[in-house]
Amino acid sequence: MTVIPNFIMRSESSRTIYEVEVFCTVEEGEFNMTMNPTIRPNRDMNSQTILPFATHSEFSPYITTIGLYNEDGELLIVGKLGQPIKKPLHGDITFCVRWDM
Repeated sequence: MTVIPNFIMRSESSRTIYEVEVFCTVEEGEFNMTMNPTIRPNRDMNSQTILPFATHSEFSPYITTIGLYNEDGELLIVGKLGQPIKKPLHGDITFCVRWDM
């Protein structure tokens, strides 16, 4: 029989944590293409040709990552979604991006 001793741990501290919250709205006509190489022949990201299944009017990419940039176009924050979200064909979608500082 194995005996596991009980441990009691106490901790006290105070630290202010700031949470930043930004709402990102993707409007209906924005970001309608994917960066996934599987839509291009031979998975060539430099190719301007897109495979036929991705040219259909009902094609809509999935959103997996959100990047926040400053005024100079520098990437500041990358947020990864827990699961991909299909971009709606009609209407806007808004994401709430939160992080602690």
